[in-house]
Amino acid sequence: MSTLKAARTCATIALLAGQQLNVAVALPYPADTVTTASVSHAEMRDWVADGEHGIWIQTRNLKWFYLRLMGSCHGLSSTNSLAFETGASGYIHRYSSVVLPGRGRCVVQTLAPSAGPPQKRYADLVMQPQTQ
Repeated sequence: MSTLKAARTCATIALLAGQQLNVAVALPYPADTVTTASVSHAEMRDWVADGEHGIWIQTRNLKWFYLRLMGSCHGLSSTNSLAFETGASGYIHRYSSVVLPGRGRCVVQTLAPSAGPPQKRYADLVMQPQTQ
């Protein structure tokens, strides 16, 4: 009896292993925008960190893109320098990485066109005189 049960189990596993699995993923942007958005590293003009979860990138023609990172990128909000791993293409896209000198590498989740950073993102900031 146990041999028959083992044979059925093996047959079921073999049948399932041969089946094609389809997975659907919900994206926060239209699929065609996410897959085609890229920024030439040479065209990059400016960048602004969005805390530790993303970066707004401005190109020479003053268009903005938002680069969302997978998880937190510790130190992003407090650095003034970073590098991009773009591979041979020289383009920043969803398969690129952000490198913080001395801190590590952060993987890009998405890159999409954006309106840019909020105009009043520092509205609640109270400037304090520096003491020494």
